[in-house]
Amino acid sequence: MNRIQKLDLLKKDLRSFQPGPKNSITDIKGVRVGHLTINKDTQDQAGEKISVRTGLTAIIPCDMMEENRLFAGMHGFRSNTEITGYQVTDDFCYLNSPVILANSRNIGRVYNAIFSFGFSLGRSEIWPPVALGLDDSWLNDLDKFSIEENQIIRLLQNCSSKPVEEGSAGVGFGLRAFGWKGGIGSSSRIFSFGGKKFHVGVMVASNHGNLFSFNQKKQGTAKDSAPTPGSLNIVMSVDIPLVPYQIKTVANSVVVGLPSIHTMTNNQDSVTCFLFSTANAMSLKNEGPPVFNYRIAGDSVLDIVTRAGVEAVNEALLNSLLKASPVEGRLGRRVETIPKAEIRKLFSKKGSSTGI
Repeated sequence: MNRIQKLDLLKKDLRSFQPGPKNSITDIKGVRVGHLTINKDTQDQAGEKISVRTGLTAIIPCDMMEENRLFAGMHGFRSNTEITGYQVTDDFCYLNSPVILANSRNIGRVYNAIFSFGFSLGRSEIWPPVALGLDDSWLNDLDKFSIEENQIIRLLQNCSSKPVEEGSAGVGFGLRAFGWKGGIGSSSRIFSFGGKKFHVGVMVASNHGNLFSFNQKKQGTAKDSAPTPGSLNIVMSVDIPLVPYQIKTVANSVVVGLPSIHTMTNNQDSVTCFLFSTANAMSLKNEGPPVFNYRIAGDSVLDIVTRAGVEAVNEALLNSLLKASPVEGRLGRRVETIPKAEIRKLFSKKGSSTGI
């Protein structure tokens, strides 16, 4: 039995809902994803080696050619993730921008590039730009390299609805989780409500669990410093018509409902869940006072959306670990792909309820 077959058997343990056709966040109609991965070595002016192991991951939630707003919301558990547009999104409860995950030093450039991307489309408003910042400094010389604005714009222009590339791709290239290689993972689930089928799709960036010594092997050099608190970042989309208070409820419930191995309740890691619904897109192309007609699913659907969401996050996290290629980065540090046997040990620890 090859590695792919073993992975498929492992993932079946996580499924009580059927995955979507792509088993990816791009199963949500209109959602597109793209990665920019940067892997190079260079030198600074003093001749010191610079190891660049970073990237960007962008999510286009809907057709950016039109002035559309989507209902959105988020929840952070002990959140130490830098998020632009957080207060506006939290207050007004809409998304009118791509969502980009980048390392924290590139957040400013991402913010500006989203504006420039909007102007290139003839958009008068693409605000507030939403960018989530991660710390990839274990493998990446975070302070010595900046991604150019034109690279970010090209990334946004080239996002696609294909299944998401997982593992060491995009912003996931420089991430580390549980002492092993972290990265990008995605998954989706189908659920029924009111006689109709709907989808929930998720994408995660795993960069947490490093304050625990899950990986007992020495990974790095004598120059290693103590790991810093990390983060699990979740972007979730649904195609069922939820309104803002329901979206915030689901985002909160998904984070609370995750097994403790994800939330890492006995250290300083954080979990952030950003959720948007592609139903009820509010078009701003007509002049005059905006008046929107929207649908709303009953609150009885929130439980099934939450359960499907938690299940999709579990599988996406698994994908982010098992599909991540080893990476050697700054200070000679090398992070390996987690072995399947270690996955079982990790997720069977006390407090974990993944069923693996």
